[in-house]
Amino acid sequence: MLFRKTDPSAPPKQPKGKGREWVDSLLFAIIAATLIRWATFEAYVIPSESMEHSLLVGDYLFVSKLHYGPITPQTPLQVPLTHQTMPVFGFKSYSDLIQLPTYRLPGFSS
Repeated sequence: MLFRKTDPSAPPKQPKGKGREWVDSLLFAIIAATLIRWATFEAYVIPSESMEHSLLVGDYLFVSKLHYGPITPQTPLQVPLTHQTMPVFGFKSYSDLIQLPTYRLPGFSS
């Protein structure tokens, strides 16, 4: 069915509270940012001096994952929106307890 009939004698729904709206908005933003980062593009930082003549240490690169194809996660136990380490603490942002096989989706490169 495309349309639902509503019962006119039913009591009206209560509007969401401010806290519930914030939680819903934050949850949507985290899920959307995770999906965008996983499938479309990601920012990387040059960590070492191996490319010093063309790129400097600390430079940022935006890499299009659409051209290479996104890869499925290796582990489901990872802190979202982190790359390899936690930004402030410096320890790994993922766990090696569960390892999944990885697959790369086809990209758009020609």
